[in-house]
Amino acid sequence: MNGNGGGFAGNHLGVNVAYTKFLFVTPARNNETARARLRNASGHVARGFFNDFDAEGRECPSHETIQYLVRVETGGGPCAGAPFALQVCSKYRPRLKETEIELQRRVGDEAAVASIEGAVRVPQYTSAEMYEYAFRAARPRGSGRVQRNVIIIPIRKSDEWWDKAPLERQTFFYPHIDASGGRVKGHARAAEQGITTIFRRLYYNPDGHGRKDEWDFVTYFECADEHLATFDEICRALRDVRQNPEWEYVTEGPEWRGRRVPKW
Repeated sequence: MNGNGGGFAGNHLGVNVAYTKFLFVTPARNNETARARLRNASGHVARGFFNDFDAEGRECPSHETIQYLVRVETGGGPCAGAPFALQVCSKYRPRLKETEIELQRRVGDEAAVASIEGAVRVPQYTSAEMYEYAFRAARPRGSGRVQRNVIIIPIRKSDEWWDKAPLERQTFFYPHIDASGGRVKGHARAAEQGITTIFRRLYYNPDGHGRKDEWDFVTYFECADEHLATFDEICRALRDVRQNPEWEYVTEGPEWRGRRVPKW
């Protein structure tokens, strides 16, 4: 479930080149007054951001973008249950914090706002062969009218994982022979079906890995309706430690599924 932002890395000393923040919004009441206040608040905080619903065809993405998301499935935990979410992106981290504060101020006691932050980094430890295999053929970003499904899953790796040497961690992403002499797919082969069907992006914790009560990564995916089953099949393969031993070191957070919409 690694993404286009350096998922095959393992080096968390890289430079953050951009930031993103997911704002999960849970209204206190389900009535028109609360919904109107939510729409008004989201419209105000969106000023100055490019709406990413129609991202298709933009070769050079805007420096500051916003996405409107609505939940379609629920799971455990407060973020997974939030019926609304915003994703805001900027090269300037304080801009995103200001947006979160302004959204919370405007919704007041009509809604609770929870957030997860991430950073984009350049690929690390990616060989030419891996680039050809996983990145050159990767699914490009598409419009929310086509790639309308969004899945957000925060994850963390165990201390045992981070104690491994970087080159040892890297081997988990490639097909290899395990300690018992068996051949395993590794992360890249287990996720192969998603290369051309699922748009994927990996966000790093901006402040580094292994921080108490924080996630190391936010994994982010977009796909069309016809590829949701493929996504679920990939998740099953990645979570199978016989195919992908890396998952022994992974703890997943609550999964949030939604749709991209032009506005709330």
